[in-house]
Amino acid sequence: MPRLLSRLLVPFTVLMVGLGLWQVGGPEQARIEQRDSQRMRDLQDLAAYLTCENGRKDGADYPCGQRPRDTDRFTQAPFTVTRTQVCAQFEDPDHIARRYSERLQNGCLQLN
Repeated sequence: MPRLLSRLLVPFTVLMVGLGLWQVGGPEQARIEQRDSQRMRDLQDLAAYLTCENGRKDGADYPCGQRPRDTDRFTQAPFTVTRTQVCAQFEDPDHIARRYSERLQNGCLQLN
């Protein structure tokens, strides 16, 4: 009986590990999510800086700090900057859109 149980336990364990990796995406998906999270932080920093600079143009007198990066740190592609929004290309746009749905639309943050 113990031998039969051990023969069944090994394939079951392998199946569960495989299903777990399939569910969460494995290590490559985790790397993609980490890079996208960093892109989002960079985009937020740039949006805050540009909002501050726009306030200074309207007469406010406060320091905005040093201009943050305006390029993707992984691909070196420039972020798209317009008067009303800043945008980035995300590797997993669906995941990042779900995570930041209240602030991010089509890879773009609106400037206040």
